[in-house]
Amino acid sequence: MSSDTKFHIHHDAPEVVGRRERLGVRILIVADGAFLFGLVFSYFYLRNLNTNNGWIPKNGHHFSSGSAWQVGIPFVIAAISHKMGARNKSIFPVTSLVTFLVLLIGGYLQWKQMAHMPFVVKDDAGVTSYEGAYASSWVLFAGAGMFHFLLGGFIALGIFLRGRRNDLNEVLDGWRQKSAGSWFTWIAISGVISAITLSII
Repeated sequence: MSSDTKFHIHHDAPEVVGRRERLGVRILIVADGAFLFGLVFSYFYLRNLNTNNGWIPKNGHHFSSGSAWQVGIPFVIAAISHKMGARNKSIFPVTSLVTFLVLLIGGYLQWKQMAHMPFVVKDDAGVTSYEGAYASSWVLFAGAGMFHFLLGGFIALGIFLRGRRNDLNEVLDGWRQKSAGSWFTWIAISGVISAITLSII
């Protein structure tokens, strides 16, 4: 009987790992996109249906058309910033920090809107409800936006911190930059789609 307990670990090539990670990000984008387009369809369906003025009730409240762009623009700026840094490594330390800070500010703006929703109603018993279908749809869009800010900010912070290390595998790190770029591009597209949708009240 052999007492040799050694075993061999076979690591995949960095290119293979990078492609696999990017595929995972793309699958996440497809799933998230299906959810977002489901929200867009529901928004316009309920808006056009408007049974018994259920979209925005009489004397109901809503956000301004421009408020959606306040949380949509940071996604676009973050995507552009990351893209610039990925193309020019000399400015990458600055652009990675800018990407993180822009997403942090955008997340704060999204949270501020969610904390001051004008269509929240409390009855005499203290039960909270929303004024109509518009309000419910807006809350779902805001939740999706907050998810994008949190995940995007987490990724941006990781990229910024990893960029300060000197022991990274250059090939694998390049693939990770591409994967992050795919996510930042998607949340920019998502932010624009959400802003356009919510601008049509």
